[in-house]
Order: sequence, then structure tokens, then C-alpha cells
Amino acid sequence: MLVDIICALLFLCIPSALITAYIAHMNDRSLWRWMAFGFCVPYMAAVVAMVVTYFDQKRSGELDE
Repeated sequence: MLVDIICALLFLCIPSALITAYIAHMNDRSLWRWMAFGFCVPYMAAVVAMVVTYFDQKRSGELDE
């Protein structure tokens, strides 16, 4: 029972951590810090990384609106 719960959590957390780390790394952010954040807060961290990236690009003028 406990093994099933741990496997389910790892199944959710590891892809989230990798996706979040990829988004952060492509935008010159700390890979390991964002990976840990993505592991601790699955899938919500990817949304946060995208929002942070959007505001960084908007501030630097790279985004055309």
C-alpha cells in the first residue's frame, strides 16, 4: 500500500520537475532550484515558471504585443 502511494507520487513529481527545470533552464534560470521546486509542487511549478518567463520577457522588451 505504501509502496503504491510512493510510486504514484514519484510518477507525478518527476515529470513535473523535469518540465519545470527545462522551462527555467531555457530562460537562464537555475536548473536545480527550479527542479526542486517542480518536484515539491507538481505541475503548479511549471505554471509559475511560465508566468515568470512571460513577465521577464515582457520587461526586457522581447515580447511583441
